[in-house]
Amino acid sequence: MKYLRNLLMISAVLLFAVSCEDFSLDLEVPNYEHPNDDILTSDPVALTATAGGLLNNWYMTVHDYTGPCMMMQTMADVSTCSWGNVGMNDMSSEPRKAWNNLPSYGYQASTNTYFNALYSVLSDANTIVAAAEKGTEFDDPNLVKMMGKVGQAFSIGYLALVFDRVWLSDESGPINEDGTSADYKEAMAFALQKLDEAIALADGVTVPTTWLPIGAANTSTFKQFLNSMGARMMVSNVRNSAQKSDIDWDKVIAYTDNGVTSDYTIFMDDVVWYDLAPKTYLVYPGWGRTDLYVINMMDPNTPAYWPEGETVLPESTSADARLASDYGYLSSQNFNPTRGTYHYSSYRYKALDYYISEWVTDVVEFSASENEMYMAEAYLHKNNVAMAAEIVNAGTRVTRGGLAPVAADASAVADAIHYERCVEFAYTGMALSFFEMRKEDLLQKGTPLHFPVPGKALEAIPEENYTYGGTSGVAGEDYSTGGWR
Repeated sequence: MKYLRNLLMISAVLLFAVSCEDFSLDLEVPNYEHPNDDILTSDPVALTATAGGLLNNWYMTVHDYTGPCMMMQTMADVSTCSWGNVGMNDMSSEPRKAWNNLPSYGYQASTNTYFNALYSVLSDANTIVAAAEKGTEFDDPNLVKMMGKVGQAFSIGYLALVFDRVWLSDESGPINEDGTSADYKEAMAFALQKLDEAIALADGVTVPTTWLPIGAANTSTFKQFLNSMGARMMVSNVRNSAQKSDIDWDKVIAYTDNGVTSDYTIFMDDVVWYDLAPKTYLVYPGWGRTDLYVINMMDPNTPAYWPEGETVLPESTSADARLASDYGYLSSQNFNPTRGTYHYSSYRYKALDYYISEWVTDVVEFSASENEMYMAEAYLHKNNVAMAAEIVNAGTRVTRGGLAPVAADASAVADAIHYERCVEFAYTGMALSFFEMRKEDLLQKGTPLHFPVPGKALEAIPEENYTYGGTSGVAGEDYSTGGWR
């Protein structure tokens, strides 16, 4: 997708030259037609082709420019951006306000497109599994059925992570015959059931590189990736810190024990596979920056919140080697001060500069460090603090950051896990920072903890419109009542 590189270069220049409320960019992301339903239910060739596109359809949905990823990352105060695109300015403004869920809202697509696309993935996945169970003669039945189960798990799981409720279905049809939806907890349990079924089918199955082009140096298997995804979805789905006690931490340990042992990478060809959020727009010069919340973690002498009246801060220093290797100092601001100088930052994330300059290269979707931090957190909640500290100290905190090993103290280990999530792999998977800040009650007061069913979908049902955020919804369950500041 060579036009992306050129448009980004133009956009970085135009950001300094325009004063409009939004900086708009039409990315012309391909939208491939789905095969005819009659063919899909009978033709093994068409079904296999659809199975082969499921992972790409899921990946391109959760990493899409128009989706909620960038907005959620700025809501989490791990990235910062004052531009109006995709709801970033609206939803990271202070004080926080409710999500505008009216169908007429200009950024309704940020949730609506994501919502529709994942249900489309689910529909295709259900068709594929149904065909496999009917005995359709595939060249590799286990591969096709496994991919269908993965499609079911990933689509439902990522709906549950973002929305308050989900309509469940599988190869047998709608789960609730009366058409009612399930809450996010029930939906995630259903997604994990489908994921476990996929994992059970994964032994001896090789996913074609045309279906998932893993990076050349990748050594982890697809089955390990699925296990790690199980840990990610389980731990990320809670809406507040009290719900952490409801997580089956033994199952998290089982997932991570069988999870990735090296960074799980995907080869971006810049045509079919590419990552617009968070790996492009939240790191590209002139767009997103790293919030001072993160820089302050590495250098406590740097304020965690932009000081009023300042336009420049001195370069930070840190015992963590990653401040120099992964983050780039900025000596000026390009955000509109009338939108709030709290958007200002003196740093951007530069560890992905190789991607936004080469475009055709491997990128990390699931880091080994992410898997390790779920494992460490699980042992911490199992009161095995020594094991949790050992896992943290064997990981990127020491190997990349060069920091001193953390003591076997529960509070110190918890802080170290949070630190790694914000510093080491915040720009790999979709909205990981939001899920982490939500789980720890660190989202600023009034921030939605999840989104309502999009207004356009409610209008079609029909159902009365509703929303969350500000003071709309149930305090502590639908919107944050605390926050890091």
